[in-house]
This record gives sequence, C-alpha cells and structure tokens, in this order.
Amino acid sequence: MNFSWAFIFDTTGYVVKALPLTLFLTIFPVTAGLVLGFLLALLKMYRVPVANRLVSIYVSFFRSIPLLVLLFLVFYGIPKLINFTFYGGERVWGSIDMNKNVTAVGTLTLYSSAFLCEIVRGALNSVDMRQMEAAHALGMTKRQAYFRIIIPQAIIVALPNYFNFFLALLKGTSVVFTISVVDIMAAAKLQAEYGYRYIEAYTLVGFFYIILSIGFSQIFTRIEKNAKLHMGLAE
Repeated sequence: MNFSWAFIFDTTGYVVKALPLTLFLTIFPVTAGLVLGFLLALLKMYRVPVANRLVSIYVSFFRSIPLLVLLFLVFYGIPKLINFTFYGGERVWGSIDMNKNVTAVGTLTLYSSAFLCEIVRGALNSVDMRQMEAAHALGMTKRQAYFRIIIPQAIIVALPNYFNFFLALLKGTSVVFTISVVDIMAAAKLQAEYGYRYIEAYTLVGFFYIILSIGFSQIFTRIEKNAKLHMGLAE
C-alpha cells in the first residue's frame, strides 16, 4: 500500500480541530498542578504534623504509577469504588456515566501536582536561607523576604524543570485516547481506521507533536532568558 498524501491532507483538518483540547489537557494541569504542588511543597518543607506524611504518600503514589495506569484506575476504578461503598457492590454507576474530558483533566492535574511539588520544593531548598536572615536584618517581614528574595530566585531554578515537565506532559496527553477523549492522537487514529492508513495517521500526529514541542521550547527559552535578565543573571 502506497503512502497517501491525500489522506494526510484530509486528516489534517480533523487533527487541527482536536488541537485546542490537547493544549487544554496540557496547560490547565500544569497550571493548576503548580498551585497545588506549591502548597504541597510548603507542607513538606515546614514539616506540618500529619500533613507532611500524607503529602509524602501522595507524592510517592502519583510519581510511582504510570500515567496510563493512573488514568484507568480513575476512569474504571472510581465507579466501582462508589458502587461498592454506597450501593453494596450493585452496579448503579459506571465509567460510561463519567465525563471523559473532566476525568482526563482531573487525573492529569493530580499527576502533575506530585511532580511539580518536588520541582518547587527542590527550587526553594536551593536558595540559601541565610538570605532570609539578611532580609530580617534589613527590616523585611518573612512574607516580604519570601516574595522579594526567596521565591524570585527559586523561580529561576525551577523554570527549566517546569518547562521540561510541560513538554513531557504535552506528549503524555496522548494516552487519553484510551478512555475515548478525542485529542489529536485520537482524531488521527479514528481517521486511520476508515482506510487502515495508520502509518500516515501516526506520521501526521507525530509531526504535530514535533511542531508543538519545538514551538513551546522556543517560547520557554525566551521566557527563561527574560527572567534571568530581570534578575540580573543573564550570561
């Protein structure tokens, strides 16, 4: 069977229509996950009783389990858990009743928060806390010292790892097609099944991932350079 450029052209429109969902499945989780991860990181750093241990278990769990397995556990496991807990095991509610997009976004957000918690914690710990003492000597409050001195430096340290995680999650969103979420991977696969043009379909979607990754990499490089320039750390 010859490689079909006509199939590529016909399928591109379907993939483009699914592109906004793929971007949302990446941008929202890494944004919401950063907020949650920051809070989790503070709980770990300040060793809040009980909460510190719970956060450690939470982070270990989500960092240890593959994203695909986690997605299946949430999508297929939660209905079974609800039926067992509230209905004595009788099948009242199933995965078919769950909103697939919401499930995907929620799962990706929880998954992201665990990784971002460690990225944020590592960045904060990399800043010499003796600077906090110097800030107090200058009359700053603890809050002022954090927002004016500690956090800006931690952001510079965290940016490369944060952007790398963003790109990894962008590619990782391709697993959501397994629960029938129509991202760019699913859009290409669905079109491929009509004419068994899988090589063309996966070549096309691979091209989209390459373009997205290169595009975001360029944006992130510019952001990182501007952040360092603002902090007076530009090379």
